[in-house]
Amino acid sequence: MHASAIHDLVDGTVVATAVSSIAADPGADRHIPVLAPLIELTHGAAENASVRDAVALVDEDEVFADPAVVLRRIAAVRERGVAVAVRVAESAPRATVVLALVEPEVVVVPAEALVTSDARAATTLLSLRAHCERTNSVVVAEGIDSDLHRQAALAHGIGFGCGAALSVPEDGTEPSSRCNRLFREPTWSAPLDAATASPFRILSAGRECVRSGKGLLVSMSADLEARATEAGADVIALGTFQHRDHFTGAARRRWMSMAGALAHVAVFAVGFGAGMSGTNLVPIEPHDPLVDEWNVILLGASFACALSALDLHRRSADGEREFEYVVSYDRGAVARAARATLVRPRTAPAEAPPPS
Repeated sequence: MHASAIHDLVDGTVVATAVSSIAADPGADRHIPVLAPLIELTHGAAENASVRDAVALVDEDEVFADPAVVLRRIAAVRERGVAVAVRVAESAPRATVVLALVEPEVVVVPAEALVTSDARAATTLLSLRAHCERTNSVVVAEGIDSDLHRQAALAHGIGFGCGAALSVPEDGTEPSSRCNRLFREPTWSAPLDAATASPFRILSAGRECVRSGKGLLVSMSADLEARATEAGADVIALGTFQHRDHFTGAARRRWMSMAGALAHVAVFAVGFGAGMSGTNLVPIEPHDPLVDEWNVILLGASFACALSALDLHRRSADGEREFEYVVSYDRGAVARAARATLVRPRTAPAEAPPPS
């Protein structure tokens, strides 16, 4: 963050410091939690004594700029005991989805979003409340530059902020009894899944699976894809098609149409090229367990659903390919399945699939 410190909005207590680089950390001597760039903490700096209370900060738009890399970095710092903060944009459609994918301990919101009458910002703030209720995350308002901002933050139940309207003690120090007050209560998130966990493995755990031929799954997939577009622009849609020659015809047209209407759309298969207009095609390893799965994963602010099917590599009496499948509306499980899909190891792109 560009501000020098985060303060309690009520009594001015310094509870954390935010830095653009760990080397410039002004809070080390006070043992105050530091909000530092995720990439710096990923590369070993978290072991440095000066940032033992570090919180890894990532911008919302970074997550979808390169989901596999960013989500793996987040998992890496979490394994070392580092908390994670996400800075959300004022009215970004996928802000609430990022919260579900990352489950941050700290959420940084722009103060301007607190005083605007924009419907999208209001939706984001309501979703943020739901996230905080589930995880007990700490919310920090960034840019408290006026008393209007301060009052708006307090009206939204936000207890921490940074900005010109919040004072800092003249000597820059705080009593030791007030250290580490950013996390006054514990936060929680879903346990990290194994790096090899697949959507089917996650979604089928504890659920009864059903066997079916390909025809029923095609119909169910098409229905879910239609629901995704109706659910709103904040939805992300992830599809896994095993091999690129399965992503043709009507399915390809539907996913290309979804790409223009949703917050993020990605399709995974062996043999994909660098992509096509409006669609993020992700090539996966031929030996990835994902190759044996057919998944449609939808996650939005108020909608979550996944169809996950495992190829049994055999055919029914009428010649249809057989699968074992499960459908889940469990938001937590769907978010974990989405995360497991986005972090898949990727191969170098092949040539793009031919049009159809």
